[in-house]
Amino acid sequence: MTSTVETRLVKRFGPGVRPWLADLPDLVAALCARWGLEPERELSGGRSSHTLLCRRGSAAVVLKLTPDPEIAAEEAAALHAWEAVPRVVALLAQDVAAGALLLEGLEPGTPAAYGPEYLEVLTALHIPAPGGILPLAGRVDYMYALAARTKPGDYSAAHAAATELARDPVPAVLLHGDLHFGNVLDAGERGLVAIDPRPCAGDAAFDAADFVFAAPDWDTGLAALEGVVDVARAAAWCEVLKVFLPGFGADGAPAGHPTG
Repeated sequence: MTSTVETRLVKRFGPGVRPWLADLPDLVAALCARWGLEPERELSGGRSSHTLLCRRGSAAVVLKLTPDPEIAAEEAAALHAWEAVPRVVALLAQDVAAGALLLEGLEPGTPAAYGPEYLEVLTALHIPAPGGILPLAGRVDYMYALAARTKPGDYSAAHAAATELARDPVPAVLLHGDLHFGNVLDAGERGLVAIDPRPCAGDAAFDAADFVFAAPDWDTGLAALEGVVDVARAAAWCEVLKVFLPGFGADGAPAGHPTG
């Protein structure tokens, strides 16, 4: 485990995560033995997990570990719901109590380039949400609380506006919750595939904000969403989420995206 991983997870979970980090090599060894894995290298992860590229036989797989079992449980539930959706990474095995997920490896696995194929992923993700998935308002609360803790500032007006948007009576779908372009990977002939969801249930336009933020300009990004999601609502989400754009990414998360 690199010092970067330790720094990233301590920043996200606080110093109380250090015992988990100390036990991490033993946990990795035990899971590799159980699931027949050969570790190859660390992968750059989000704020809340440690990931390893492994081999299981000739197949590439990814071992994803988090000190928060609830995060693993939420992701596993969403991946099970998306099981028939080829635009989402497959869950191969899980040990939620240990905070461990075994995922298919995507090759070449490079981040998506800005373009219309991303919107095919966005559309494929938005299926009816299963029971027990966090409401979008809960995801919103988490994002602004994390921002206030890691980058102090006045987020109150944006938080209030985002909460109002999240509670609007619009059709609720299963959302990825963190669909920046680093979480949409090239899987070769299969096309683009989404990874690393922070799932919630709510307004489809929420997931589209990252597409707009990656566009050459907002007008171009919003115009491309016509017929995909409600463009006016996507614009409203961009307005409340733009407070996250400056300064994110210093600890390895993609700049401009409130991950966690």
